[in-house]
Amino acid sequence: MRPLTYLKYFFFVGSNWNFKLAFFTLFHEIKGENKYKVDTIEIDRLRNAEIKSENLAHSSIYQGVGYYSLEKAFDYLQSLNVNQNIVDFGCGKGRVLAVAAHYGFQKIIGVDFAPALCTDALKNIERIKPYYPDTNFKVVCEDVVKYKIENDTNVFFFFNPFDEVVMLQVVKNILNSLKQNFRKIYIVYVNPLHKEIFESAGIEEEYYMRKMEYIEVSILSNEVEEN
Repeated sequence: MRPLTYLKYFFFVGSNWNFKLAFFTLFHEIKGENKYKVDTIEIDRLRNAEIKSENLAHSSIYQGVGYYSLEKAFDYLQSLNVNQNIVDFGCGKGRVLAVAAHYGFQKIIGVDFAPALCTDALKNIERIKPYYPDTNFKVVCEDVVKYKIENDTNVFFFFNPFDEVVMLQVVKNILNSLKQNFRKIYIVYVNPLHKEIFESAGIEEEYYMRKMEYIEVSILSNEVEEN
């Protein structure tokens, strides 16, 4: 446990939103980091000179998605038995990858353009690998718009890692993947600022959760073609 890191995180949330949310978030941060055996709590404004991407200006700061939101989303997917293959766009230090492994996903991919964050994600994966020996982890360090979506991926995760400019291209890439191999897919979108981009592409919301005004989880899916 890193008391100073947690304290800084608490005041970051409290000063940007409110301190009721900060207490709630910190409780779940400490609980989640211990439960999933990772070190992912940090605020990174992504201004590292190592990041070489024309889309840097379209990115958001790195902040691990709240464990409360993450578990609610994965509980729902697990109830549908659709926890197979997942890609996390803007994976940061790998929090989603670790929790996905706990929920039984077998093929887990994280994509991020920040080399330092990718390195930390790999360290976290090495830490948890002994607990999930049959799980296939991969961290891809490149711009998400250049990432070639694998045609068996059925779950796509977003926590507002970038603005609508990049999101539009990523959605196009997902649709191209569906043209190559049509399948039922699920979009897990936490605090969904650009949900309308998916909805305009025919991917509709089937689950929604809201708590304490600032915590939102939306899960969208596409319709399956009839034979």
